[in-house]
Order: sequence, then C-alpha cells, then structure tokens
Amino acid sequence: MLSVTAVVAEDQQDVVLTGIEVSPAAPSAETLCKLTATIENTGNRAVYSFGFDVEVNGHSLPVYEKQLFLQVIEAGQSEEVALYNFWTSETGRPAPADGKLEVLVRLREARWVEVSDVEEDGETVEVWTPVGDVSGLPQTVELTLELK
Repeated sequence: MLSVTAVVAEDQQDVVLTGIEVSPAAPSAETLCKLTATIENTGNRAVYSFGFDVEVNGHSLPVYEKQLFLQVIEAGQSEEVALYNFWTSETGRPAPADGKLEVLVRLREARWVEVSDVEEDGETVEVWTPVGDVSGLPQTVELTLELK
C-alpha cells in the first residue's frame, strides 16, 4: 500500500479501516483505477453492511451515497473490500494540475451480524441477522498518488 494516513479515535476500535489501495499505483490522466479498502475486525463477532464515502480530489463520488457492501468479516479477521472503480479524471473533475491525485475513503457505517444455518424446504440456508451498529465510526483513510 502507498502512503496511507488513518484518522481513527485513540480508543481501541473493534472495527478499523486500516488502509486503502489504488491500482495502478502511478496512473495517468483518464485512467480507470481499482479501489480496495482493508477492514480489520478485532471484535468478538462478525461484521458486515459497510457504508463508505469516497472522494477523489475533494469531489464526492455519488455512487456510494446509498450503497452498502454486504461482505461478512469474521471476528479476528482482516479482509479487503472491493470498492467501485473510478477514473482519475472525468467530466466535471479534470486531472489535477499539480499531478497529485488525492483519494479519501471514509467508513461511515457497519453492522454486527450473526450468521447461522437454517433448514428450509430440505435445504440448508445461510441466514444473516443484524444485531447492532458498530460504534467508533466514521473512520477515514487518505492516499495521495502521483500521476505520471
């Protein structure tokens, strides 16, 4: 991962946005970039239903406003969450004149979940039951990339 700065409260958090990764690491203007967030769950139960805000050079990407990522991260695990790809520049958001692309990812919400197996019509079905909101959010990670 590249120069990542995490802004997290000093108290130990059960769920932590530990970093982000953008690839390619040195994109040019008008390049499609892959964005990944890493989340660590040090709590004692599974977590899911992650809500993010993403900004590129101070411009909020509206696709995240009503989107939740329903990936389960078990207690004691750290996992990558694939976020949406983005362009380094597009209409209304030109490539930065200084050649620095600033990416900000904010984990704004997450929920604890109980995962269980239930027999239904002769088949085993996995059931996810939300059991409360994760405290200590939002958390923000920023990354600055040099455009080539």
